[in-house]
Order: sequence, then structure tokens, then C-alpha cells
Amino acid sequence: MRRSLKVPTVMALGLFAALAAAAAFSSAEVSYRSAEQDGKRVAEVLIGERSVIVLLTSAGGYRPLERAEIVANRLRAALTSDIRPEEVTVSSVPSGAGLNIRDQLIVAIYPTEANAHGATPTALARLWRDNILAAVGQPPAPELPQEQPAAEPAQPAPQEQPAEQPATESAAAKESEDVDWTGTAQKWVPIISVEQGGLSIGAAQIAGPPSQVNQVKAVAELRLTFRNIGRIYAYIPVRTLSVTKLDRVQGVSVWATGDVRLVNF
Repeated sequence: MRRSLKVPTVMALGLFAALAAAAAFSSAEVSYRSAEQDGKRVAEVLIGERSVIVLLTSAGGYRPLERAEIVANRLRAALTSDIRPEEVTVSSVPSGAGLNIRDQLIVAIYPTEANAHGATPTALARLWRDNILAAVGQPPAPELPQEQPAAEPAQPAPQEQPAEQPATESAAAKESEDVDWTGTAQKWVPIISVEQGGLSIGAAQIAGPPSQVNQVKAVAELRLTFRNIGRIYAYIPVRTLSVTKLDRVQGVSVWATGDVRLVNF
């Protein structure tokens, strides 16, 4: 005799399937590497095994591989949560185009880089945008009307003055909440957790932009039960050691955790 699944069982399976999908997304590995393309050395940024951004030229005083490291750090921070196609956008930056996830600049594309690819800055930014969405299993983003940048005084082409590009890229980065995204810092902080079974305290390894990591004092752990058929653990980097007021620090991810039961009640 065949037995049908009860409704709570079906709901539990659906919940754990959704949690598994979310875990798979959050664990998407972002990396960078030096590679050979058409007999030339290039720098690639990858999501999993898929190359999503290929850098051919230097900019802002950084060589291609150094730029790839910066872009990978920004992309890794942006992918700590799920993204929707409309959140990956192409914008105008002085003398070029910017690829953004939400409000965070991922990479700025200038004519020197675009010309090396045989494209315009905007076209190259759109290609890399679609590569990122495909790598995380999302459809291409809808095309929106391109905002025309304000007219600027005539100035030498960026190729003639590469030394001016660091200031341009730094200005674009400051538009992203004044956070320095050019590196990644790590440290261990305490985990504070309160649940029905007692008080637990442990440690968590966090990672992110140095300016953001320095603000984190602890990680708050929330343990939620869904209709007695599933349990969800949420880890929130916070600025204080209080469990009653959660002041979250954006752009910081939790990489490892551990805890020891201190008090039973």
C-alpha cells in the first residue's frame, strides 16, 4: 500500500531544501588566478569554476592580478547573501563604467581595459554582469535606460595619463558608504547566544573589509524553530556585546564557529 506524505512532512522537506539551496549559494567560492589567454598572461576572477571577469590591463597603479584580488574581495563580500538580477547594475563613473551589486562598486572599467577587449566600457560591464548572474544561477538582468553622465570639461584621454586613474577609482569607491574594500581582514570574536536551554558563549571567525571588521565586537547567534519541524541558526556580526540590542555591521561574513555550554537553567 502506498502512503502519501503528511502535510507537515512535505513542509519540512521544502524548508530543508530551501535551506540547502541557500547554503549552497552562500558557499559559492570566489577566487582569482593568473591564466594564459591567446598567448598573453591575464588575471581572472572566478565564481566556483566559472571565470566571470577577465582583466587585461593595469589601472590605478595596480597590475591585472592585483586588480583581480581587489575585485574578488569585493565580490566575495557582496555574495554573502542571495542576489536578484535587478541588484546587479551598470552605472557611469568618470571616464568609464562601473559594475555594482546593490550599492557596492565591484569593478570600474576604463577605456584602456575596454579597448583591450574590443568593446566599450558599458558593453564590457554588461558582459561581466551577465557572467556573474549566470554563475549564481540567475537570469540576465533586465536592461534599464542608461543614464547619461553630466558633461565634463575636456581633459586628456585616460591612456595618456594613467596616473589620474587611481584618484578616479578611489572617488568611485568612496561612493560606496566610505568603506575601504581594497583588502580582507580576519579575526576571532565571541559568540553570544541565548536560548531556552541556557546561555552559551563561543567564538567565531569573521572576515571582510578591514574598516568593517574592526567595528565587530561579537557575533550574535539566533536560534529559530519553525513549527517544531526545523531549526535555523543565524549569525549576526554586531558592534556591541549586548544580546538585547543588535547593531549589525554590514559587509562582514562569519567563516567558522564553535561554542561551549557555560550555564544550564
